[in-house]
Amino acid sequence: MNNDVLNLNRFGRYLLTDIKNAISRYGISLLVMATISVTGYLLAGFFTMIVGNGWYSLGVAGRFSMMAITFFVLTLSAPAKIYGFITDKKEGSSFLMIPASSLEKAISMILVCCVILPLVFFAVYMSLDQIICLIDNRCGDSVIVAINNSRELLLDAFQRISSETQNYIPDYSSLSSPWMYVDDLAQGFLVFLLGALIFKSSKPAKTVGCLILFSIALSMIVSPIVMHGAVERFKEAMENNMTPEELFESFPFISWVIRHAGLADFISDTIVNIGLAIAIYFRVRKIKH
Repeated sequence: MNNDVLNLNRFGRYLLTDIKNAISRYGISLLVMATISVTGYLLAGFFTMIVGNGWYSLGVAGRFSMMAITFFVLTLSAPAKIYGFITDKKEGSSFLMIPASSLEKAISMILVCCVILPLVFFAVYMSLDQIICLIDNRCGDSVIVAINNSRELLLDAFQRISSETQNYIPDYSSLSSPWMYVDDLAQGFLVFLLGALIFKSSKPAKTVGCLILFSIALSMIVSPIVMHGAVERFKEAMENNMTPEELFESFPFISWVIRHAGLADFISDTIVNIGLAIAIYFRVRKIKH
């Protein structure tokens, strides 16, 4: 495609420039976060040596917890740090003058935040974590091995469940796959990227506040509707002495969601992510100072 909306050659050049700017604005922070496993391992070991208890090898639970917490901080801080300047009058005006379309700028932002940042973080973090475990076998399994082992244990437990019970529980074979949650991770970056483009100050905090208010409002609207229908169905079930299977089938939508939880999660996340991406595009297109 070669027009004013999306020119692939121009987009490629802009993406490279955007990546360089992201490195200059957030590269050091990303490096610190991605190496937190090594830092934590060394700090724990040196501290226990100083107090006379010998070298302590940080286990997989501690290293996984550090990864989860660090990635959460990355999700909150990276979009605002890399693209928060766009709402500033001086720097934002320079951004608007860049010879690239709004669509190209929006796609570049999404690729940097939702693809490049997570890939770099996990690649560096898990590589270093694997090296630590190879050097010091007292650390136990690496994070990536522990995740894979946990999935296998979950699948084994699911296979031992009777066929009758499987009608009332999700398909864990899909829910246990780590790839199932890639769109959830991307969704977090999209939310905070949109917040970085909307708010002029305290971007992560205001985005979190809006999420809380939205959740409360949605709960107040949806809960009474859902509960009213559920109460009526349960009353009907009690009066007709329905079996558990009949009761389960009396909620066709809920039963479908439970039986196809992986597909339902993918569809809902895709809809939300597309909506967030569209909102980011229009915000970039309409931004003014």
